[in-house]
Amino acid sequence: MNASFKKITKIENKVENQAENHRENIQINQSAIQSTNESISSDLHLEEQNDNQEKSMHFFQIDMLKAIMLALVIMDHSFTHQFLHQYYSSFWERISIPILMIIMGFNMGYSFHQRSVNSLKELYSFKYFEAKLRRYMIPYLFLYLIHGIIRLVTNLAHIPVNGVFFYDQPAFRYLGFTFFYGPGLWFIPVLFGSILIFPLLYYCYTKLPILTLICTFIIEMLTHGISAMIIIQNNGYFDVHIIFFLYSISSMLSAVGMGLWFSTNYRWNALRNLYTWILFPIGLTYMIFNYLEMLPIPFPFGDYHLFYFMYSAGLFLIAMRLIPKNPKGKVADFFRLISKSTYHILLAQIFYFSIIYQFFLQMYDGISSTPDVFDGNPINYLWYYPLNVLITFTLGIGWYLAEKRFHQKRKENTIYVKIYKILLILAFFAYGTWLICRILFLFI
Repeated sequence: MNASFKKITKIENKVENQAENHRENIQINQSAIQSTNESISSDLHLEEQNDNQEKSMHFFQIDMLKAIMLALVIMDHSFTHQFLHQYYSSFWERISIPILMIIMGFNMGYSFHQRSVNSLKELYSFKYFEAKLRRYMIPYLFLYLIHGIIRLVTNLAHIPVNGVFFYDQPAFRYLGFTFFYGPGLWFIPVLFGSILIFPLLYYCYTKLPILTLICTFIIEMLTHGISAMIIIQNNGYFDVHIIFFLYSISSMLSAVGMGLWFSTNYRWNALRNLYTWILFPIGLTYMIFNYLEMLPIPFPFGDYHLFYFMYSAGLFLIAMRLIPKNPKGKVADFFRLISKSTYHILLAQIFYFSIIYQFFLQMYDGISSTPDVFDGNPINYLWYYPLNVLITFTLGIGWYLAEKRFHQKRKENTIYVKIYKILLILAFFAYGTWLICRILFLFI
């Protein structure tokens, strides 16, 4: 009897232990499920925060301005300057680069601020250089390769190519120019230089904003002053060495400085922006007298300088006030797509026009020494310019989407990861080479 009772008790204890273990397993599973749900919820919340942060860093005003300015850039490369000049192009068409430079400063300041990077170590991080070279250098290497292949074919097959003096001089290779010049190629050294200068400029701005803004004007004036002295020492003749200074970020630094300043507050009526409305009429007055050729000593190097930037800065603030910040719809989304594709559209139009003007038309068409195809019959512009916009925008957007697709694949496929690493190494090497060659350019 006692043996049976002990046996029953033992069985009951075993069953109770199993039940207890089962309850513990259930609790563990419930805890794991809850933990997983919390983790998923946390990840989704983090992704939502990142998405919201990305959206908060985005201004539709900037997207629309970039799209309009790109269309004006294509116009500048489609029409002759003589033709546009009669329609006061200085006041509306030639503002494309000045406003794009202001946007560069604005985006730079706002991006650094949103990421809360303040020390030079953070600003000059590996991730910063990787992001910039991924955006600028890797696509440019593809353009460089394509132009190199075409140049090799033309040389081997003895295919005639139109000259584009003075841009076709071999010395321009030191600045990173490809083997065929396309309008807008001069802007590439400016972009590459900005990679090195922008973090330092932003760092100075966070410490001494007013002094930094003033210094951007001073540095720009010094850059143009050095270029003018080189011309004077060369008895008024062109010297290729002035390109070292003119095709640099320092030659347009006041526009970047004002854009950086606006990234803190872009309201047109903000007290801190009062100086803009003091400079605006000064710039406009200079432009009017320059257009009428009434200046005793005009600015020696075109219209990409501080007087045009003063005028453009006022227009920028007005546009930021009038254009809605975050509209919805397919049209708005298309402007955003163009904005994201800006650099690729620039490269696409460089390639497109390099082929057009060195194999089919003269780049300086309209000047008396070259055949006059369009100015003598302006109705041709009605199809030529829209066609150029359609082709260059389509190529650029397609290029951007293909690159975006590549980076998405990189997250899923190790082969794409290896290709990217090779491209990134080449990009770092190319950028280092460009920095060295830019210095050597002064001694050729």
